[in-house]
Amino acid sequence: MRKEEGQNSIPSNGIALWVEIDVVDMLKRSKSWQRSGGRDHVIVIHHPNAFRFLRDEVNASIFVVADFGRYPRSVSFLRKDVVAPYVHVVDKYVNDDSSDPFESRTTLLYFRGRIKRKDEGYVRLQLAKILGNHKRVHFEDSLATTEGFEAAKQGMRSSRFCLHPAGDTPSSCRLFDAIVSHCVPVIVSDRIELPFEDEIDYQEFSLFFSVNEAVWPGYLMQKLETFPKERWLKMWNKLKQVAHHFEYQYPAKKDDAVNMLWRQIHRKIPAVNLAIHRTKRLKIPDWWERR
Repeated sequence: MRKEEGQNSIPSNGIALWVEIDVVDMLKRSKSWQRSGGRDHVIVIHHPNAFRFLRDEVNASIFVVADFGRYPRSVSFLRKDVVAPYVHVVDKYVNDDSSDPFESRTTLLYFRGRIKRKDEGYVRLQLAKILGNHKRVHFEDSLATTEGFEAAKQGMRSSRFCLHPAGDTPSSCRLFDAIVSHCVPVIVSDRIELPFEDEIDYQEFSLFFSVNEAVWPGYLMQKLETFPKERWLKMWNKLKQVAHHFEYQYPAKKDDAVNMLWRQIHRKIPAVNLAIHRTKRLKIPDWWERR
């Protein structure tokens, strides 16, 4: 595709489109891309809006994504791609050594963030109505500011559970803020996919609720208010053990987010090689799909 073509279809943010056109053109002209059709390439499109115009031009590659909320099934899916964590915006809780963290964390459930969101994020408005006036819950509509990040850090460190409802997409940095704050995540989403899940069992340190369960009057709070202290302490200890998996560092260290991410990509290699080798020898492409 050339810049002279399709002038009438240029969106308002045309600069982004032209950048994508140039990238695709560069890739498809390269010998490495032509050798495999892009299957052995890794493309980081972690922001939900990244490379949004021409994703289907490069979807043979392995994508590194935050989740699959804004991708059609034909473009990105779990078997092909890799889910990576957001960078947490609050500082990691280093000296979390309270003798009784269950009692010292005086807020039962904490949420600070935007309440009005799109798509599955409508659940935030419903949760605000249900939880907003509960005396053991901190539920605050807030913008992403330096002051807000500091308030979130203090709030998460003084709370037993941190609410992670879906926003514009199923995931957000809030989940990873909770993990590094050792605040047990309460994940409300019907469509979330999580990083490194073949190595990490999130149920050991997180609670999961469907959207219907979360908005059922009284259900969520009843579960949290009666949650056993011994089980919560096990989750708190597990959070301290796994938090380093969600740290992006340079140079990378063993089992940090960068190291874990490359392990995930490495596990895709057999499927990539299979696709490359089959494509080279097939006389009728994709015959299996036509059965």
